[in-house]
Amino acid sequence: MKNTPKLFRVFLDTSVLLSGLNSPFGASAFIISLFKLKKVIIVISPEVILEAKLAVEKKFPKLSAILQDFLLSEPEIIEKLTPKEIQDAYKLIKSEDTPILTAAVKSKPDYLITLDKRFQKLAQSKVNFKILTPGDFVKIYRQKNETRSSPEEEIKKQLKELNNL
Repeated sequence: MKNTPKLFRVFLDTSVLLSGLNSPFGASAFIISLFKLKKVIIVISPEVILEAKLAVEKKFPKLSAILQDFLLSEPEIIEKLTPKEIQDAYKLIKSEDTPILTAAVKSKPDYLITLDKRFQKLAQSKVNFKILTPGDFVKIYRQKNETRSSPEEEIKKQLKELNNL
């Protein structure tokens, strides 16, 4: 019997979620495609959902249905943070992204994926999981899964698989 590889738990911040939904190509979209193919577990928080809905409403109204479709595909959504959890987290890191980091810690991911390099640098030493850009995560995923094709080729292949479902 073939060993099934462990699925990575990836916590997406809002920027990665919106980027992946807005463009069908690129590393953020690749991660969402992996999720839809059940090759990774995407974890988000109510805070990420709220940020995404507000951004879609104000800046990207055409993404409204795409965001709804993503949410219907059942990513893991952790429980809302308590005020005490957020307050405790501000003692470790003072940033507008503290609630996102706190939610990620609570979700116990393998990786937190963000497009915010400043946040990545500020937070990495505070947690026991890797904080990566989408491109860096895709490189690690491909290495661990011995995928030799480019991200664009993989996305096309995954889209074809999705269309065959």
